This record gives sequence, structure tokens and C-alpha cells, in this order.
Amino acid sequence: MKSGFFKKRRLVSAGIFIGLCLCAFFFIFPIYWAVTMSFKFNEDILTTVPVYVPSRVTVGHYIEIFRNSSFPRFLLNSTKVASLTTLLCVLVASMAGFGLTRFSFKGSKAVSLGIYVIRMIPGLLYTIPLYIIYLNLGLLDNHMGLIAAYCTFSLPMSIWLFLGFYEEIPREIYESASIDGCSNYRMYWEIALPLVLPSISVVAILCFIGAWNEFGLALTLTFKDAFKTLPIAINGMIQRDRDTPFGSIAAAGTLSMVPAIILSLTMQKYIVKGFTAGAVKG
Repeated sequence: MKSGFFKKRRLVSAGIFIGLCLCAFFFIFPIYWAVTMSFKFNEDILTTVPVYVPSRVTVGHYIEIFRNSSFPRFLLNSTKVASLTTLLCVLVASMAGFGLTRFSFKGSKAVSLGIYVIRMIPGLLYTIPLYIIYLNLGLLDNHMGLIAAYCTFSLPMSIWLFLGFYEEIPREIYESASIDGCSNYRMYWEIALPLVLPSISVVAILCFIGAWNEFGLALTLTFKDAFKTLPIAINGMIQRDRDTPFGSIAAAGTLSMVPAIILSLTMQKYIVKGFTAGAVKG
């Protein structure tokens, strides 16, 4: 009977393993295809029989997007917008989360509930009103306007995450610091923030990747090449009146994935700590 149980358990484990491998293949293959396409010659891209493993490679597509396009400017724009958005979101959300968990004031529960409600509303619903406001304020084709919009839509999620992180800090720590004469600002900067430091990486990565990959708002609020970000630039590389440069598009898409992949791999240890920060209280 035991042998039958272990046999059934092995079959279940094998089935789960096969299912996970299929899911991994489903998500990884498009990335693999884009990367390999960026190194193929043009005549090897559009073929009757797909070339899954190229027999010859070239870096001509990468040279082309740097020499014959404004790709470096778009890369710099995305880096600037995503970095400043992440910095502002982490700073504001960390202070807001600390204030909402540390102090009890009239309307604090309504504010917290409002944050949950705002997270349920798709950001694209605000696109037209936001465009009209930006048009009247002269903020179209402006990086600071784009950063403000990204922060507006990222803050509810960021504050919601920080609320969970701060709530796991025992109240006795704040009381001890208050007895020792610690001010609220020092309590935030020297006590609360270091305790949730591993969790900040979670918020930072989510904000950075969200701003780095955002398409809808950037398409609506920017028109000139000097202010466009990578997703808009890559979309603009599609040619409708002539042959589409699939190799150049694949090269640009591959390079756009690199910062997010590097950030995720280098911060993986802190991401795990951040997600498990609330597992044990006290």
C-alpha cells in the first residue's frame, strides 16, 4: 500500500514538474525568439521555415539603432523618467505609510480605504481628463509632467504595500523611542525606515518596471521625439508603408529588457526578504 502511495505521489510530482516546464516555456520562448531575432540577418528572419537556432549571427541591428535612429535619446528618457518616478514614489509612499500606521487621526481609515479603492480603478480611465488638464497647464511633451502622472498612478499601490510593511513593526519600538525623546521625523528616518529597508526594494522594482514599460500615458502625453520613451519609440519603428525592420525592433526590445532583468537579478535577495517581511511579527 505504501508503494502505491509513493508511486501516486511521484506521478503527481512529475505532472506538476511537466506543467511548470510548459508554463516556463510559454513565457520564456517569446523572449528567446526576440533575442535570437535581434542577432539574425534580415534574410534569416522572414523565412518559410522558421530558424529557431541561427547558424550565423550579426550585431548589425544593434549598430543600426544606435547610428541611424534616436534610440540613445529614448533610452536616456526612459531611464530618467523611471528613475525619478521610483525615487519620488518610494520617498512619498514610505512617509505616507508611516504616518497612516503611526498616527491615529480623524479620517485616517477613510484615507486608507480610499487607497484600496483607487487601486481598483484602471489608470487608463483617467487618460482623457489628464490630457485636458495637461493641455491647459502646458505640461504636454514634458518629462516632469510624465513623472507626475506615473507617480500619481503608482502611489496607491506603493502606499498600500508600505502599510503592510509598517504594520508588522511592534508598537513597543515606537513607544520606547518616544520615551527616549525621539522626534517623529527621527522615528521615521532612523527606526521605521531601516526596519522596512528590505521591503523598499519590492516597491522600487515595481515602480521602476511599471514606469519603464508604461505605454498608454506616454503615448497620450508625449508627441515630440525629444520626450518620447522606449515603448513609444519601439512602437514607432513599425513601418506601414514599407518593410518593417523586424531585426531592429527585436534589438531595441532586447535592450529595453536588460535594465529590468539586471535589476531583478541583483535585487532578488532583497525582493524575497521584502515579500517575507511580514511572515513573523515581533
